[in-house]
Amino acid sequence: MDGHQSTAQGDAVQRRAFGAFRHRDFQLFWTGSVIAHTGAWMQQVAQSWLVYLLTGSPLMVGLNGLFQAVPFIAVSLYAGTVVDRVDRKKLLLWVEGWNAAVVVVVGVLVVTGQVQVWHIYVSSSLHAVAGAFQGTARQALLPHLVPRADLMTAVSLNSIVRKGSQIFGPALGGIFVALYGVGGTYFIHAAANAVLLWCLVAMRATNHVEKRVEANPLQAIVEGLRYVRGRTIIGSLLLVEAAMSAFGSYHAMMVIFAKDVFGMGADAQGLLLSAAGAGSVIGSFALAGLGDVRHKGRLLVVSGLAYGASLVAFAFCPWYVVALPILALVGGADIVFGATRTTILQLTSRPEMLGRVMSLSGISMRGLGNFGGFQTGAVASLVGVQAAVAIGAILCVAMVVGTALRVPTMRRFVGEGEGTPEAAAVVPAGRPTDADRAATAR
Repeated sequence: MDGHQSTAQGDAVQRRAFGAFRHRDFQLFWTGSVIAHTGAWMQQVAQSWLVYLLTGSPLMVGLNGLFQAVPFIAVSLYAGTVVDRVDRKKLLLWVEGWNAAVVVVVGVLVVTGQVQVWHIYVSSSLHAVAGAFQGTARQALLPHLVPRADLMTAVSLNSIVRKGSQIFGPALGGIFVALYGVGGTYFIHAAANAVLLWCLVAMRATNHVEKRVEANPLQAIVEGLRYVRGRTIIGSLLLVEAAMSAFGSYHAMMVIFAKDVFGMGADAQGLLLSAAGAGSVIGSFALAGLGDVRHKGRLLVVSGLAYGASLVAFAFCPWYVVALPILALVGGADIVFGATRTTILQLTSRPEMLGRVMSLSGISMRGLGNFGGFQTGAVASLVGVQAAVAIGAILCVAMVVGTALRVPTMRRFVGEGEGTPEAAAVVPAGRPTDADRAATAR
């Protein structure tokens, strides 16, 4: 009897490692997203290179981040209320179609030689508006694609989609720009978006849409803010991520490191970003392989400190070859920190508030991350790009340490996806998802 019980427990642990890949809808969602984001990274490398060639200014490169940050932040809270009351899969279909159309229009301008810097800024703003709905819907859809026991692996693997696709996208983008020029990358991105649209259509699962009286959007936003304010651990996580995004953003500056610090070209810029992506891939798969990590709070703090320390080391590294593995450490720490934070938010948020919590998470991560690119560019124009990145990394470390000391519940969090006493105390059971029902049937 004991041997049979031990075998069953071993099977349960084995199922938990990479468990999200056992579910067809998650497979489709993840595969399509990786392809689309690889195309997006190719375009981003080309776009940053184009802006720098047109202007010759680090500030103007960073300014593109500001044009992304402002509309993203302005729309995100409303996007969260929409995500909480609509079919999230259908919403993603509309958003990805919009993104593809914008990419094609700008691609035509580039190929015909009519593109100007303001065209790029406008397209960035349009993408940012769509991204406010996209990111929130993606995160809020995950619990409906996998059962709770596989949620942390789903979040870990989902985290690899954007940052992990850096391993291929920037390198391919840099090589493509060096060989064929900027314009073609836009059409590659549009084709990649078409693949994601097909995968979304093929998915069966989505969220259950409640038929209820619609709340005033402003009232729904206020309710979401009050909800976050009343839960210390959620608010603290969002504040830490906001600081990490605002001061630890370095991607926009890779073109400056490649050209001015290391004296190289667009292919070197792509490889720098790809090195961080390689670290993200390793970190994400390692975390997914561990399954449902118990001491999530400790993991959050350690990975946050590792991120800041390795980013300081990169900032002052004078050798290109050595900078690549250091950036891999940066990417690995970043992905573990982000996946752990998102998992804790998912486990501690009520189902009917999840869209609004994820919209605030999107503001703190993607919205302020874009602002961080502008902030870093502005500081770099005053003190140099290496000092600017290092200063931001030190501020990140200070925020992680300060919050860990001030909020013990954050660093001690041990909630698990399968319903520990801690998780049960803060997370109502809610309506079972399709994935939960399927797991029960198996």
